[in-house]
Amino acid sequence: MKLRFHSGALAAAIVCIAVLLGVTSSVNDAPVVDEIPHIGAGYSYVTHLDMRLNPEHPPLIKDLAGLALVPLNLKSRAFASPSWLADVNGQWQFGRSVIFESGVSPDTIKMAARLPMMLVFAFACWLVWKWTRERYGNTAGFIALVLLAFSPTVMAHARLVTTDMGAATGVLAATYCFVAFLRAPSKRSFVWASLALGLALLAKFNTVLLAPFFVIIAILYGLNGRLHGRMAWKKAARMCGYTALIGIASFIFVVWPFYFVQTINYPPQKQLADTKAIMGSYASPLVRNIIVWGADKPVIRAATHWALGLAMVQQRSTGGNTIYWMGRVVKEGGPEYFPTIYFIKEPLAWWLLVAMALTALIFHHRRRSGEFVRGHFFSNNLEEWVWLLWLAIYWVISIRSTLNIGVRHLLPVYPFTVMLVSGRLSVLLDWLHKHDRARLRYVSLAIALLLGWYSFESVRVWPSYLSYFNQLAGGPSGGFRYVADSNLDWGQDVKRLGQWLTANNVQKVSIDYFGWSDPVYYLGSRYVYTTGSYWNDAHDFIKRNQSDGWIAISATFYQEATNRAEPGASTYRWLMDYEPVTVIGNSIFLWHITK
Repeated sequence: MKLRFHSGALAAAIVCIAVLLGVTSSVNDAPVVDEIPHIGAGYSYVTHLDMRLNPEHPPLIKDLAGLALVPLNLKSRAFASPSWLADVNGQWQFGRSVIFESGVSPDTIKMAARLPMMLVFAFACWLVWKWTRERYGNTAGFIALVLLAFSPTVMAHARLVTTDMGAATGVLAATYCFVAFLRAPSKRSFVWASLALGLALLAKFNTVLLAPFFVIIAILYGLNGRLHGRMAWKKAARMCGYTALIGIASFIFVVWPFYFVQTINYPPQKQLADTKAIMGSYASPLVRNIIVWGADKPVIRAATHWALGLAMVQQRSTGGNTIYWMGRVVKEGGPEYFPTIYFIKEPLAWWLLVAMALTALIFHHRRRSGEFVRGHFFSNNLEEWVWLLWLAIYWVISIRSTLNIGVRHLLPVYPFTVMLVSGRLSVLLDWLHKHDRARLRYVSLAIALLLGWYSFESVRVWPSYLSYFNQLAGGPSGGFRYVADSNLDWGQDVKRLGQWLTANNVQKVSIDYFGWSDPVYYLGSRYVYTTGSYWNDAHDFIKRNQSDGWIAISATFYQEATNRAEPGASTYRWLMDYEPVTVIGNSIFLWHITK
């Protein structure tokens, strides 16, 4: 089946609609937790060429946000604060100062910093459309584009100044360029593959998984084809050599120079002192000593700073994080965390499309069962094997991870999954077009309806993309029963809380807010801080509260305080006897308790 349309114009229209949804949904957001250090750090990188802040994430995505802030002429009060001058990685207070104390509206700063993120998202959408279209044709490209552009999870994080969408885009672009190099090795394709890999490594540290991924692809590509025996192994060795050169070139000519420029004004003595403090608890003495040794050495200190960030991520990943998960407060969610959260965070229409694609794959495989025996199955289906291999590697690593703080960490699998599903659906439609026109009409209608439902889910949940859950989880209002943190509640709704308080003439509220945005900007003097340990029970709250009975609690803190198992832990269990007056953006519960 072939769709008849000007594919480029339709693709552009879809991307523009998605970008419009992303931008408009950001207007009433407050900066989320991780945006506070990222925006501040990015601004310091581009204005001072000093990367002392937030080294646990590479600079590229933060640089884009920082560049967008330069025309705003922010006041430099933050650069005179202890968080910049004295603290070790004082990223949180510095970022808060840049956003809320720079003489420019924090909302203006937030919107300006987020706009480049939408460009990254648009590029990812375009590349998914392009690659799927090259492999399967217009119909598959259209389906893949819709699935990526209107994914509530992708939209939720594509708008934010965080590294997750950058990682997904970087992996996608690097893999596309590497496959192009394998198919047609040349100086030009070598340069593009090296550049794309370097930029991916500058987006997020989990992209280092591309190294073993590319090596495996090179070996399989070399062994599978017309050559056999020693000749095949020689080709595989040659392709591995090229792959190693791409990796070396990407680091020497992209990553290292990038870090070199952005650490020019980082005083060596300050870098050394910061590195010693950060690496003080690192498990491996050898790694610690090497990174500390290189921290103040000319030229190589830039590469050492990259290694420092990688070590910090490795240490954080093995350390886990206290989370609310399925009715319990735990150190980690276990191997079922990511599969479960992925299942309940994606629209049901998606899972029906996946089921159709798997059915089509089984049916098509049976009709082509002899292809593998003929020895060209990998080379003839290179894209599919590459996409599947990345999914296998990334899913295994994710399931084994103890850092279970959000579905956003799965974003690097999204482009590859939608391309695979779209491709299989397109193959099914093409086969029906040739062999079963009667059923083609019904299958086409089913796919169209599912895509419509899928897109409607994205529009329906606007602007609260972060809190999207499918109907099996109870929808956006029911997700808090399963998880919290960046899956639902990342501090984004404090501005909406302020708007609700103003509209309903509430003069004061006790608040337990999960976020780093400054409540003064959004709530003024109408709040007092509270915690789960502050009140003994409802009678105590009624007697001692200073907010006329109003209390607002972020979903993360509410679930953590309510579900802690240890005796004597702070708790909000007494609030379970009361119905909230409202829930702001599905993430902040608001009660009015007077008796």
